[in-house]
Amino acid sequence: MVAVWKKSSRALRLLMTFSQIIRTQSLLATRSSRLHLVRPLSMSSAAQSNEKILVLGGTGFLGQEICRRATAKGYAVTSLSRRGLPPPANAKTNGQTTLDVDYRQGDACDIDSIRNVLDEGNYKAVIHCIGLLFDDSSGLGDYNVFVSGSGSVPDKGSTYDSITRLTAFNAIDATKAYAERNGDMEFPFVFTSAAEAGWPDVTFGQGIEQYLAPEWLRRYLKAKREVENKLMSSEPTLRPVILRPSLIYSMDRPASLLPVGAFFVGNKVGLPFVDRPVTVSSLASAMLQAVMRLDTKGVLRYPDIDRLGSM
Repeated sequence: MVAVWKKSSRALRLLMTFSQIIRTQSLLATRSSRLHLVRPLSMSSAAQSNEKILVLGGTGFLGQEICRRATAKGYAVTSLSRRGLPPPANAKTNGQTTLDVDYRQGDACDIDSIRNVLDEGNYKAVIHCIGLLFDDSSGLGDYNVFVSGSGSVPDKGSTYDSITRLTAFNAIDATKAYAERNGDMEFPFVFTSAAEAGWPDVTFGQGIEQYLAPEWLRRYLKAKREVENKLMSSEPTLRPVILRPSLIYSMDRPASLLPVGAFFVGNKVGLPFVDRPVTVSSLASAMLQAVMRLDTKGVLRYPDIDRLGSM
């Protein structure tokens, strides 16, 4: 067994590195075996009341898809991001975006930016999809422009603690206060995590994280897990929904298809530490279904994403 582990470690390291470089959205976080989808479930009707959703990071690769699908379902959508508007390729030449979304420029590292938006009222869900693959301390920060699905470039000095943990902690605290003030218990809060969160709970997973994962990746995991733990402890005021996708892909981005294919194969042959990739459209749809399905909460892996995303 030791010999097999040593022979496979180099291949595993290469697979991990390749997959990290092309990921378009966050990796990793916390415990598995918390369950969801308890029974077939009452739904909210956004179209009838024009309820509002706040999408943190709504100009990113995943965030734009969430905004698009949420507006199609009748939600009034507010996006809060450092960029403000989506990239020029996704906007009309007159400066107006192609989506009926209220785009706001702000930094979620400042909790008041989130509070001020929520204080406008009638919000029924918050979705957090802010993230970066390489922080400045990793020495790879400049590569985010290539691996980010939206071409986002983080500020110098950005860390997983500030971009992931701090923004999510601020969002959780602001949302919890908003829900309590309005007497709106079990307020849905959706957090984008990643499949690798389950490594400590699967065969070989703990060894991969301990011996093969680079230092920056372990810091990334730490930040994600802290957010998940805080969110799970926010019940019953908030209804925590934590989606843990593997690679997120889109057929119109062919550069990602090779590693996506490798992950499909790894999952198919039964590698316990490799989850099957999901499309960005399926993930965004699953998030919105989770918002509407009132008994859906906890950690959702790719079978749950597939099921919700197909509804």
